[in-house]
Amino acid sequence: MTNNHFEHLFQTMRVNNKTYRNRIVSAPMTFALSAMDPNIREKCFRQIEVRAKGGAAAVTLGEVDVNFTDANRLPFPFVDFTSFEGEHFRVFQEYVRRIHKYNAIALGELCHAGSEKVPFVGQPEPIGPIDMINKDGVHVHAATRADMQRIAHDFAVAATFMQKAGFDGLTVHAGHGFLFTQFLSERTNIRTDEYGGTLENRAKFPIEILQSIRKAVGSNFIIDIRLSAEEGVPNGMTIDETGRFVQMIEDLVDSIHVSEGLYTDPVTTHQFSSMFVPHGFNAKSSAIIKQYTKLPVGVIGGINSPALAEEIITSGQADFVILGRQMICDPDFPNKAAANREDEIRRCVRCYHCFPGSPEEGYMDIPYDGLTLSQKVGICALNPATDPDIMFGTFPKSDGTRKVLIIGGGPGGMEAAIVSCDRGHDVTIVDDHAKLGGTLCFTDTDIDKTDLCNAKNRLIRLIKKRNIRVLLNTKANADFIRKEQPNVLIIAIGAAPSVPPIKGLDTAKQAMEAYNHSETIGKNIIMLGGGLVGCEVGLQLAKTGHTVTIVEMIDTIAKDSYGMYREALMKEMNTYGIKMMVSTRCTEVSGNSVHVVDKNNSERILMADTVYYALGLKALQTEELKKAAGNIPVFEIGNCIHVGQVDIALKEGYIAAMSIH
Repeated sequence: MTNNHFEHLFQTMRVNNKTYRNRIVSAPMTFALSAMDPNIREKCFRQIEVRAKGGAAAVTLGEVDVNFTDANRLPFPFVDFTSFEGEHFRVFQEYVRRIHKYNAIALGELCHAGSEKVPFVGQPEPIGPIDMINKDGVHVHAATRADMQRIAHDFAVAATFMQKAGFDGLTVHAGHGFLFTQFLSERTNIRTDEYGGTLENRAKFPIEILQSIRKAVGSNFIIDIRLSAEEGVPNGMTIDETGRFVQMIEDLVDSIHVSEGLYTDPVTTHQFSSMFVPHGFNAKSSAIIKQYTKLPVGVIGGINSPALAEEIITSGQADFVILGRQMICDPDFPNKAAANREDEIRRCVRCYHCFPGSPEEGYMDIPYDGLTLSQKVGICALNPATDPDIMFGTFPKSDGTRKVLIIGGGPGGMEAAIVSCDRGHDVTIVDDHAKLGGTLCFTDTDIDKTDLCNAKNRLIRLIKKRNIRVLLNTKANADFIRKEQPNVLIIAIGAAPSVPPIKGLDTAKQAMEAYNHSETIGKNIIMLGGGLVGCEVGLQLAKTGHTVTIVEMIDTIAKDSYGMYREALMKEMNTYGIKMMVSTRCTEVSGNSVHVVDKNNSERILMADTVYYALGLKALQTEELKKAAGNIPVFEIGNCIHVGQVDIALKEGYIAAMSIH
């Protein structure tokens, strides 16, 4: 398939004996073994299926651990990879069927965590290059020659299982600090035998694994290898070493997947990039790796637009792109790009909602354990269809056109309007502001929220493309509702800032006002409230040249966040010199002075040019609106029923629209 806008992105590509229909590969995602749980099996199948249906050339099933003693990170049930019958084998066959149904190449990722594994009850110690105590305080024993032979055999057995199940190939996970990297890296491999020392020696065991796989599956089966071009830490694997290793394995593999970083420090090393990292940041590395090999080289990392993907390929930085979270956010990315509908693509904002990190990675603030996490992985903040409540929801059929009135033009209201219109209803959306977007209008000027701004603008564009009546600068009160006489009312009026009874707080400014009238903002800022809103607005102010101090009453900054996003945010705040005062309570605002009391009851006065507050939100009252609606169906969504976030507003807007009949 060719495309005038993205000519190179939609050229075919030959890998081994297969022709890829374009240059877009869906990265290893969806924990393959999660489907061993019948309760979430269909969810796993559908996550994989939609990526093939969406037009990716190849779809990669994520993380198939090659054994259940020293390889697996999560306590998945045992799978006998020597058995080519039974329930578990049929699960893998079904994965393939779902991918092949839409003519995509089916790949599966083989993994071994090595020393990063946390042993579960009854399991032996982890294995690594050397005898050591890992970051979790667990003893790791140095792999013996017998261990290496067994593990190489395990890879071959698992590969054969995948081949027998119908997969077209596999991706060997040799990056991110897993077993391959542990042997390749001088940082972790200080062995003194034939498997340590020079790069050639450190590469011996990884090469033996690849040889074992190739011998098992034969020459007409795709073997890709996923590598971290650089580890991003002192004494870690360098890009030159990675390039030289690629040269050593050219006869064993069919393509190279270039990633970055370490599983143990995913934010700092950019294994999982945040919104604070440039898009396509790994392309510079893939361009260097291409100089070492004639094999096709792909790159992953913050690629969320077809224009960027095309640029990477056209400029010769990579032969193909690998999309991870972007294919969760919008699995139709390839098809939309091919049809010149790129303005409809839902672009990933790299918020970590679909994968926030795990306790095994040290994120102890995550509110669920690793196994529960594996069941939640893949729910996107911007794509309601990824939520099981919607994926498996039972919604009534629309049995006629209904006159739907939506009050509130924020993300939830816009989502409800689009879905309602697409189901054949007569839709009016009303907002008392001059433009649609609701609270997301702040993204028009926020330095770090360009992708979220695009999400807002995408919803606006989709509304403009539809026959939806839009009334702006219009106050939708009870009289308005009675005049409109809708059949269905959806209330999406958002929330208002909470104003606690702090003396003089009414003289301070609400945090979101910082995005308007920037010329009136003083140099020195005090932000009262260290939740997400206070932190993110404070960061915006710091990035635009202000000195920012955040005053937070509890002992934790950004407590309403967790995992990788919280880590990325805190690192960025520290980079920009934001001062954070925790366990400190504001007692009074008086002009430019802020009176505070710390946890020791010590009082002090802080001076500022401008004082802002971000002390929570409160739901707006809707009783009058509901009363005016009479006996018609009324749906309340978003912040007007609880103080939620964008993901909740979009989900509730979608469900409300789907519930109209």
